[in-house]
Amino acid sequence: MGRRRRLGQHFLRDRGVAKYIAELVPEGSTVIEVGPGEGVLTLELAKRAKKIYAIEIDPALAASLAARAPPNVEVIRGDALEVPWPPADYFASNMPYYITSPLLMRLAEAHLPAVVMVQREVAERLAAEPGSAEYGRLTVAIRCKYSVEILRVVPPWAFHPPPKVYSAVVRLTPRPPCVDDFAAFQRFTARLFSQRRRLVKKLCGDVGVDKRVYQLAVEELAELFRRCRS
Repeated sequence: MGRRRRLGQHFLRDRGVAKYIAELVPEGSTVIEVGPGEGVLTLELAKRAKKIYAIEIDPALAASLAARAPPNVEVIRGDALEVPWPPADYFASNMPYYITSPLLMRLAEAHLPAVVMVQREVAERLAAEPGSAEYGRLTVAIRCKYSVEILRVVPPWAFHPPPKVYSAVVRLTPRPPCVDDFAAFQRFTARLFSQRRRLVKKLCGDVGVDKRVYQLAVEELAELFRRCRS
């Protein structure tokens, strides 16, 4: 099956990695998978899941997978950032590189437990500590709703064609959201992190916080959000 370069497709070919990811998904789950590609992960997930909704934007790949998938796999042809997601209780994906950040944000809105494979650089951003160069708005958005675990680094040769970077398997375990209004919190952190090195007290009035934006932990940002709104 051909690859569409503009979609940044790197198909998982290592069945051992696919099995590893699938075994992290609870048996009997209803799973949303985004970017199934040639279906290597899909077919492993199908051995454990009750139902899989595989969302694929490439019409040729979607048709090919639909023709050979087992009965518990339903292929949805469309853009995962736009189509409605069916009700599910788990999310699994070898995330397409070109939509990783917006797809993670949509996942955060859905607040499903998840196991995802992303570029190692993205995984490090998700797990970054306050004050580090990797710590940013995406870190805060995901950690507002999830505990993050980097489980395994995956080499380029596990894919075809091989990407130029390593990937990582990340488990996202839902936690109580750090704020009540997640959408408003995203707008707030977008404004703050556009000036990440500025002192917070110069951005949000006299709030008694003598730190720079990128030094604030998620809980501190959530408290600042509440105080600046009041």
